[in-house]
Amino acid sequence: MSVDYDPFAEAVCEDPFPSYRALRDADPAHYSPKYDCWFLSRFDDVWRAEMDRESFSCREGVTSTQLLSPPAIPPELLPPAHPDGWGTNLQQLDPPQHTLVRRQLAPHFQPAALRALEPWLREIARGCVDALLERGGGDAVADLAMRVSVRAACRIIGLPVEDADLLAACVNGLFARSAGGQDFGGPALAAGLRLRAYLVDFARARRARPGDAAADLFVSRAQDFAGRALGDDEVASHLMLLLIGGTETLPKVASAAIHRLCQHPEQRARAAADLALVPGAFHEALRLDMPTQMLGRVVVKDVAFHGRRLRAGQKVMYLWASANRDEREFADPERYDLARRAPRILSFGHGAHLCLGKHVATLEGRVILEELLARAPRYAVDLARAERFRTEFFRGFASLPISLGG
Repeated sequence: MSVDYDPFAEAVCEDPFPSYRALRDADPAHYSPKYDCWFLSRFDDVWRAEMDRESFSCREGVTSTQLLSPPAIPPELLPPAHPDGWGTNLQQLDPPQHTLVRRQLAPHFQPAALRALEPWLREIARGCVDALLERGGGDAVADLAMRVSVRAACRIIGLPVEDADLLAACVNGLFARSAGGQDFGGPALAAGLRLRAYLVDFARARRARPGDAAADLFVSRAQDFAGRALGDDEVASHLMLLLIGGTETLPKVASAAIHRLCQHPEQRARAAADLALVPGAFHEALRLDMPTQMLGRVVVKDVAFHGRRLRAGQKVMYLWASANRDEREFADPERYDLARRAPRILSFGHGAHLCLGKHVATLEGRVILEELLARAPRYAVDLARAERFRTEFFRGFASLPISLGG
């Protein structure tokens, strides 16, 4: 049985989960003629597809905007074209190119490197919570989670930490949508152009004063993997992905965890009394409230799912947020349970494109929740004043007012 599903439909953007369940139950390999695109909604199917390097490619993009509505992206924000493809960001590289870059970037994002970062991050998070306590409350996104995530991203990438708030404003502005949700509005384009210009200037200046951060792989050591130097525009494309990925998603997950724990005061009390439970609380929010609804590929080799043939040249979207609530994988999947410890989730993807920042995000989420629960375990959330992102691509809190009672 086919399901009537359009990711851009207003009702789906408002609440996609009934549609996800219908797809999982009745049409797990759903074809949309409108987009010439397949949508995979079950956990095992997405898990399998993420591992299949032979049948799927990232070269034409991975986001819904890139694959389902290409004209929506202003050409000024597209990566510069180059015949060898190295100007494209990491997200749009297939193995073996992707493998070469990721291997050299990985040490900056691994637990061994992050151990030295934790005390610094904890000091930032503690300062944010102290400021919230002094004022009696504030915004869990802008005043806490975003401040931590953008500073961590700057430190790891090698961008000036003193510019963190400026960069956060650019990243936030980039996700503004025009009416209807499919097109970039003027504010989003302006924010994107500001961010690109900043990163081009940074790349130019960094060449004269190289360091040993993630940025330097693209600025001064691209010869190691690309066989040539990358231009400033090309460097900017790579750094834009690292900055957006490191800044935008964590605040949505952290604020979701803050909200979920407030919804379940008995679980919050347990976590506050035993901070060893905090990683599980964050992990469960990652599963249940994954911000990125979908990412996709282009089919390069015919492949079958549920008796249906996905043909070369067609697009396929992996409905991660649906897969993370699949009853075939998770018992009672709509229930938040900090003790669940699901052995498999798709919030960081899987396979070759497993999120490079997985360990960074896990550290940030743990530190934020530990500091909040240790210093203000009886905080309250004001949902009436909360603001949410509701698009086909992103869901989560844009703002989550909280009051702190100590």
